[in-house]
Amino acid sequence: MSLDGRLTRPAGESSWITGTFARRHAHRLRAQVDAILVGAETVRADNPRLTVRGIRGARQPWRVVLTDSGRLPRRAYLFSDEFNTRTLIYQREPLAAVLADLGKRGVTSVLIEGGGNVLGQAVDARLIDKLQLYLGPMLTGGPVIAFPGRGFETAWNALRLQRISYRRIGQSVCITAYPEISGPK
Repeated sequence: MSLDGRLTRPAGESSWITGTFARRHAHRLRAQVDAILVGAETVRADNPRLTVRGIRGARQPWRVVLTDSGRLPRRAYLFSDEFNTRTLIYQREPLAAVLADLGKRGVTSVLIEGGGNVLGQAVDARLIDKLQLYLGPMLTGGPVIAFPGRGFETAWNALRLQRISYRRIGQSVCITAYPEISGPK
């Protein structure tokens, strides 16, 4: 995301916010999870592959899409590439229910890559075990906010993070943190 908390750049520009080294680092993260989850808007806007690339011998994670309408572009990579059988679609399902179903399928680690609505749902429902953000060196003013959820009524109820680390990767910064387990919910 950009330094101003946006997941997108203005329309018509390159979609990349982070640099090559940070994207390579993210592919290594993808190689460690069982599934990558995004919302339908991300599929429509970005046509992501949600695959591991550049890591020899890595297994491909499940690709999971949340959608309300069910209207997804049939020519999207998720449905037309060699890994199309590893794509799961959930329509009008709450994120917690999707994660429970994935658990029943043996999926124990899910990387939620976006978009903003899905990330907001994850924060609102406190479904995050680990947070890993890649910050690109720009202010985009793009239309998609990273965590636009309902928010919390008071700062006391906010999702607090601990064990925070910062790592510079090229011109980008990777922030890793873990939600506090205790406290109000």
